[in-house]
Amino acid sequence: MTEDVVADFTGRFFFNRGGTGDGTPFTGRIITTEKRVVLVTEDEKKTIPLSRVVDVNVGTVPSHVRQFFDDTVTIGYKTDEGTRSAVIESRGESVEEFVSLLFRCLLDGRKAAVRHPARVGGRVKDTSVVPGKIGIDDRRIEVRSKAGTFSFDVETVMEIDRTNKIGESDDRVTLVVKHIDRGSGLTQTSLIAPSKSQYVNLLARFLRLEFDELREEVADLELSNPEKRVLVGIHATGGDIDFTNMLDGDPTYVTNVLNSVQKKGLIVENGNEMSLTAKGRIIVSERIEDVNAGGTLDQLDR
Repeated sequence: MTEDVVADFTGRFFFNRGGTGDGTPFTGRIITTEKRVVLVTEDEKKTIPLSRVVDVNVGTVPSHVRQFFDDTVTIGYKTDEGTRSAVIESRGESVEEFVSLLFRCLLDGRKAAVRHPARVGGRVKDTSVVPGKIGIDDRRIEVRSKAGTFSFDVETVMEIDRTNKIGESDDRVTLVVKHIDRGSGLTQTSLIAPSKSQYVNLLARFLRLEFDELREEVADLELSNPEKRVLVGIHATGGDIDFTNMLDGDPTYVTNVLNSVQKKGLIVENGNEMSLTAKGRIIVSERIEDVNAGGTLDQLDR
């Protein structure tokens, strides 16, 4: 192996050779380079070229190994005999680092057609489609093109969708990514169409890592109507709002409501300003279509 090793740790894994996937897990080394993943036991070595990888699923345990594993990373890849998978037990910081490095090796430098921003808030923007390259840095997406560079953190992603149209092309699978611009606090929508459908799926998986985790946390939260009104009020005004007037309450009551949403991780206080966290923005986005496009606080009371 001539290429540099980017990850090397010991763990348990399972080879799916097709059929029902009968067998038991192996214990061995998981070695990753910029070109391949190698699973090594005392008796066997399995090499998965990254060029053949079509999916990386984190946290969902396949049914045929559920009796052995509690949490897994599953790598789907193409072979001459069809699609196969390797299931790796997902425990400890070494595997988290492995997943991050794996996505970087799979996606970094991939060509893509991009349109950014396609929307800002509820407004469609007249931006051109340009060729660019995807960059992956930890959990941050950066797209470089002749028109400039834009980037966003995975944790700021609020919605992910797909379309078959970018610009005049109506036959190219495209990711529609709605995210928060940290500078302005506004929602932006970017269209990203990797050159191969293989990388569309992988990029979507990468983006959903943090997104799905936050959505699960949000789904478990119960909010009162005053708490919902506070979230939308902060979103609509950028935190410049008279909460006492909005909630029709005394200062003590207002303080209790603000403390409640803060303890739930939905707002953050920076000096005299308040802003929504990623979880807070997901709640606002899911329960009101678009505040900037005519939504009202009353919509959250329904």
